[in-house]
Amino acid sequence: MKLLLTVFPGLLPLATDELQGRLNLKPVATSRVRGSELLWIHTSHPSGLLELRLCEDVFVEIDSLKLTGETADLRQITKMLMRPEAFGVAVRAYELLRGQLPARAIFRVVAQADDAVWRRYRRVDMQNAAEAGILRARPAWRLDVAEAPLEIWLHQVGRSVSVSLRLTTGLHRARGGRAVERAAALRPTIAAAMVQASRPADDDVFLDPMCGSGTLLLERAAAGRYGLLLGGDIDPAAVRATLANFGPRHKPRRIERMDARKLPLENASVDKFVTNLPWGHQIGRPQELPELYAGVLAEAVRVVRPGGVLVLLTSEWEQLKRAIAVERGLALERTVPKIEVLGRRADMFVLSRV
Repeated sequence: MKLLLTVFPGLLPLATDELQGRLNLKPVATSRVRGSELLWIHTSHPSGLLELRLCEDVFVEIDSLKLTGETADLRQITKMLMRPEAFGVAVRAYELLRGQLPARAIFRVVAQADDAVWRRYRRVDMQNAAEAGILRARPAWRLDVAEAPLEIWLHQVGRSVSVSLRLTTGLHRARGGRAVERAAALRPTIAAAMVQASRPADDDVFLDPMCGSGTLLLERAAAGRYGLLLGGDIDPAAVRATLANFGPRHKPRRIERMDARKLPLENASVDKFVTNLPWGHQIGRPQELPELYAGVLAEAVRVVRPGGVLVLLTSEWEQLKRAIAVERGLALERTVPKIEVLGRRADMFVLSRV
């Protein structure tokens, strides 16, 4: 079967690494559509895909169609989905992961397509054409355009469209949600990418000194065994939110109020220093960033062991680059650029403590 994975913009290289490392699978194609990067894979069984931490959603492809841009495309979409065998493989994949599909399933269609001058019809016309084909092929199914447990998606990529059945739910990308939400909270898949970039090890002492609502710490806990989770924030409300989001899970851990520029930690006591730095927009003020970044990096050099790893995310990459340039003891290993966060571009910096 052919499956489609959607990834948050900018995370495609790390998501490809995770796919190969966890499941020994390589993408057969990649692309980008509205708000997502896409990976197509071939596999005989979808097991394991829902455990991928960097993947937003998983789909099984029903069929695909080359587009001419003429309204005849709409009739072809309808005919494609009217075929009795069209949903066979997709339904089997769905039932393997989600259980028996109800005979009177409630569905909706979502169309992702950029505006294109060569196309003589709208995105909603593609959606309507797909709905018509499904209702004719599956008369027992009921259409609900607002909300439905079963979703068929159309992804237009260039001059073709992939029609697929969504295997994941909204809870997958939210990782079950957080008990307490905070402004500018990090998306779980981005946090997972940062954790992966830190090269987790079973005995890690893992620190996020600006933990916000605890997303990075929770993703590190989900990534496997560790020695100790350390989290802190200068804002007491953030510490309370992190503790609430952890509940009784994931120990040993130490989460308390701390200033990232003056950490209550011993020298060379941390293996991984991973944090989402303030950007001066939703959190902090721009004029404070040079001093803040310099202070945070100085403390990182003090508390991280030689050979340890730092992973930092910010949209203020020039400020961070200047701070890195003057701070001895750090070597830039890798930059993962152009990650779209809260409507802005951010870069991920992976550094080693030398």
